[in-house]
Amino acid sequence: MTTDAIVPLSWYKRLSVRSLLAKSLWDRRTMTLLIGIGIGLMALLVTGMFPSLEEALVDFDMGQGVTDLLGGASLATPEGWLSAEVWSIVAPFGIVALVMIDGARSIASEEEERSIGLLAANPIGRIRILRDKSIALVVHALIAASLIGLFSWVSILIIGLDMDASKMWAATLHLAMLGFMFAGTTALVSTIVGKRTHAILIVFGIAGVAYILAAMLPLFEGAADWAKISPWFYYWGDNPLVGGVNWGYIGIMAAITAALFVAAGYLFTKRDLPG
Repeated sequence: MTTDAIVPLSWYKRLSVRSLLAKSLWDRRTMTLLIGIGIGLMALLVTGMFPSLEEALVDFDMGQGVTDLLGGASLATPEGWLSAEVWSIVAPFGIVALVMIDGARSIASEEEERSIGLLAANPIGRIRILRDKSIALVVHALIAASLIGLFSWVSILIIGLDMDASKMWAATLHLAMLGFMFAGTTALVSTIVGKRTHAILIVFGIAGVAYILAAMLPLFEGAADWAKISPWFYYWGDNPLVGGVNWGYIGIMAAITAALFVAAGYLFTKRDLPG
């Protein structure tokens, strides 16, 4: 007669069994670290290239459209160079991809696999389910954005660029808030469609259209103000690497984030769940 050995669980495993929040935080830890550290290392590499390219970039004509996209910063400055190579496209889309995949897997996938009904049948309540999963989304976005900001800040110190470090942390805050907005978007879309692939495609489409609107509308005379309909505008419309934190934009992003999560919570409590 054989008996199966009982494998003792670590303290964190025991906690994750009891806590939905701890489990949600633990589930996507690898992806969060890969995106944060990966883009951070890219920032380190890009920063190291700048001194050797600075003179050549002085005479490089980017055109008014690209200059506007960089918040008025010249490509021959550290702020403009890092904006173009990391902070205007790579970093924000990395954060959006993180919360988009994380949220769809955490919320929509549970419903698609018909496990959400069983989870909701436990004495924890629907609001707590969505709350814990949403908090995990926000924490993951914050960790990834902080890692990107930290690596960028360290790279500036190592290379010795003449750049205000506080502006880097301003960009980090704006990046985290962009992640929070799209975390809320993913939570809302996931509660509506209930399918992981559909949720990812819809949020990706929203992010892409929002980016195009924010980047293209200012190029047309009389249409610049319409760029404010895009959530992306409040991330990079007033380049924080140049101007620092725009607290008005931060407040707008916080309000949008709160509205999205409230709407997701309302719909989540009203609809029938499978399983």
